[in-house]
Amino acid sequence: MIAPLPARDRTLLHLALRLVPSSDRDDWTRTWLGELWHRRHPRVHTTCSASDLYPGLLRDALWLRRESLRRAVGGTALLCIAVLGTSVLLAIAPLLWMKGLHFLLLFLATNSLRFTCQASLVTIVGLGTFSNHIERTSTTGFSAQLRGHLFQATKLVLVLVTALFLSNDVTQPFYAGHPLVSEILQSQLFVVLALLGLRWSFGDSGLRCKQCLRALASPVRVGPPSRNFLDTNGTELVCESGHGLLSIPELETSWRSSSCWVAPKSSARLTA
Repeated sequence: MIAPLPARDRTLLHLALRLVPSSDRDDWTRTWLGELWHRRHPRVHTTCSASDLYPGLLRDALWLRRESLRRAVGGTALLCIAVLGTSVLLAIAPLLWMKGLHFLLLFLATNSLRFTCQASLVTIVGLGTFSNHIERTSTTGFSAQLRGHLFQATKLVLVLVTALFLSNDVTQPFYAGHPLVSEILQSQLFVVLALLGLRWSFGDSGLRCKQCLRALASPVRVGPPSRNFLDTNGTELVCESGHGLLSIPELETSWRSSSCWVAPKSSARLTA
């Protein structure tokens, strides 16, 4: 007959089990029950006691929870928007701390028209300079296209607002002594930061799945360099959810001038 575990082991297992994702709890419980019982068994002679397993038990539970969160949230559009929203709050914080809420509201009211004009011009320049055309082997649904456009528009707004407040944070201490110079520097700094942000935004959207908007897996090289003019050569990035892959050519040629998003059915036909 198997002797029961001490109350201390059972309590620790019960507490750590709450950290483990529900899909892994059965296997995790069987594994650590066996480990603890093995160390507690009187016939087993080991240099380590069961108490030495406690740190590893907790680290294993935390690692499973962290991996579960990473698989669920990592690379998603929601995480990207949350990070950009946090950057906006961090950019607003210095102005709010130095001048207060009243000055912040006054700043937004007096600079809204100028910000709209500047942001529109910078966005037009960014669209013409940084946006890359990606061919598609099949059209995605209307809902997926709508989600993609909303995601891109939200990123653009958050990037531009962050650039506005960051440029103001840098030049705000000089407004008292040199208001005109500070105004000019603030506008120029906003344009530079906004263009850098738009470059990242368009590049990030190009490396996301066209269906679920999740970041694609790490790129994998396809074909040797000798295939530059005779066959496919470049890199491929796969959607981890199986929605398709992005094929990026090594060199732009007359028959392959841009990247191509390949849907699963089209990919199967090409392979066959």
